[in-house]
Amino acid sequence: MTKFVLDCFYRPAEDLAASRQEFALTNTSSRPLKDFTLAYTAVNRATANAKLENAASFSRIANFHEITPNTGETIEPGETWTFAITGLANVARHRLDGPKSAYVSTGGSVIEVLCNDLEAPEELDSGERRSMPAGHLPEPLHIVPWPQKVEVTAFADDKTSFLVAQGSAEEKSAAAKINALAARLFPGAPHPFRFTQSHHQIAIEFQQDDSLAVDGYRLEFDQAKAVLRYSGPVGRDYGLTVLAQIAYGTYEAPGTFKYPAQGVIEDAPRFSWRGTHLDVSRHFRGPKDIMRLLDILAWGRMNVFQWHLTDDEGWRLEIKAYPELTVGGARRGPGCQQVPQLGFAAEVYEGAYSQDEVREIVAHATSLKIDILPEIDVPGHSTAVLKTYPRFADQAETPESYHSIQGYPNNALNPAMDETYEFLEKVFAEVASLFPFDFIHIGGDEVDVNSWLASPKTQRLMEEKGHADTMEVQAYFMGRVRDILRKLNRKLAGWDEVSHGGGIDPDGVLLMAWQRQEVTKDLIDQGYDVICTPGQHYYMDMVQASGWHEPGAGWAGVSTPEDCYGYEAAAGLSTGSEERLKGVQACIWCEHMTDNVIFNHMVFPRLYAVAEAGWTDPASKAWLRFAAQAPFFPQL
Repeated sequence: MTKFVLDCFYRPAEDLAASRQEFALTNTSSRPLKDFTLAYTAVNRATANAKLENAASFSRIANFHEITPNTGETIEPGETWTFAITGLANVARHRLDGPKSAYVSTGGSVIEVLCNDLEAPEELDSGERRSMPAGHLPEPLHIVPWPQKVEVTAFADDKTSFLVAQGSAEEKSAAAKINALAARLFPGAPHPFRFTQSHHQIAIEFQQDDSLAVDGYRLEFDQAKAVLRYSGPVGRDYGLTVLAQIAYGTYEAPGTFKYPAQGVIEDAPRFSWRGTHLDVSRHFRGPKDIMRLLDILAWGRMNVFQWHLTDDEGWRLEIKAYPELTVGGARRGPGCQQVPQLGFAAEVYEGAYSQDEVREIVAHATSLKIDILPEIDVPGHSTAVLKTYPRFADQAETPESYHSIQGYPNNALNPAMDETYEFLEKVFAEVASLFPFDFIHIGGDEVDVNSWLASPKTQRLMEEKGHADTMEVQAYFMGRVRDILRKLNRKLAGWDEVSHGGGIDPDGVLLMAWQRQEVTKDLIDQGYDVICTPGQHYYMDMVQASGWHEPGAGWAGVSTPEDCYGYEAAAGLSTGSEERLKGVQACIWCEHMTDNVIFNHMVFPRLYAVAEAGWTDPASKAWLRFAAQAPFFPQL
């Protein structure tokens, strides 16, 4: 039963120091509330020197705020206590930027507070919400991403499945695997493949064809027969997945989609890297959700899953050398070493993956032809580590004004301490033992280098190495980490900031270009292999419309489904440099994705827009065709 409700109103100003949030805590219980404090989490956080009205004091760690009322403040049943904060660290753009969760602490008890969405002046709301057109299908086929070549001249509306009676045991096993994939994603639909003769079937014949790319396939339809030509297992599985999509679409919307009766589909992916990143630190998603997301990626023929396993808000991977990381480092909430962040304030919010669970997930991904890229985010975004093991931080006092872009004080590992590299050697050794992929992602983004300026140890390192600034210190750190990975027979992947401070030798280094659209070209011109994932188009946490009530973040602007679909990663690249553009990636950051309903609204259909950008040549893409198929995409 709800006992307290928190309303919040945003008052913008040209000067952020003058911007203001007004709060109203209403007592809906039957007893007076006194001798209490109020705690809440909000992305739109107060600055360290913000001014407080009608309250005694406040403290803040990143998005967590704790307010102490004036002495003697009592809220009678049905009454409301109001207070205000002037001086905000960032601009509120949408309703989820305000308090996500809250609690009152009184008499040793923690009582959850219901938070209403952040309100704002009417003029800040354009009224626009995400929209999708009905779309148009030039061909009645349900296939996503769209193939490079579709020349189908006749269709059948009397077929119900594909027959896999011929073929080797391996080929039949592959068809059974795609059957199982379709059944997991769409349990209410019939299986696309049957293995014994029945009625209204199209018989599949397998033909190995070494002239095709290893990840390509060719489908030849002739009435009640189809030939699947492939060079390797990956292309074979992709061809079977396309057949499964055709069958599902025809079952789900028989008046819209049909089986091919005559013609050819010939196909191979545009890019070798068609990825999706998921942040599980801000909001944890258990193995069941990870398995389903991998199924969703496989259905869209995406082939890389970047697993963002660590960040300030939580360390999610079991490390046997440091078991406390998934105890104290994976929990936040009242009484924990980490305060609440980004929701669920009144409870202990926790979650981590055991190494056995990781092995099961990696095996599942491998069966679906998906590589998992593990990410251990260092040297910044390391609050979970430093709270768990304070010895990895220089004990020198850090000025209050030094904090990360998310508001964490001194959240970077110290690059001048031997203990830092001993820690990373042990962590990355275990990571390499769990994940067979060639690359390990080391983060490298948004490092609060100012905190290093307060470290005598880092100052001595700079003097010894002749570093001119902390950017060069960061480059030094990246070089040390790269050496650790080389000993483990792994290559370094990171965010685009890895190139800062002179960077490191780009040979064998893979960087994700995220900050601006121009960064892809800049990194390629520096000699790096690059994955294009600009926040302006491929970040799934960005809002899909300008209206105040559209959920999501807005720091990179509005990314409508059509804008996401239409973005061209290779635009502006120098002639001859395209080979360093290895692919594209969707990034799912979960600050706002507190449940799967919000997750699905924000991620789909844009995730499959990125899938099509990674697979389909620009000349073969069509927005209205994609829009017509969007209602049939699977969701988490």
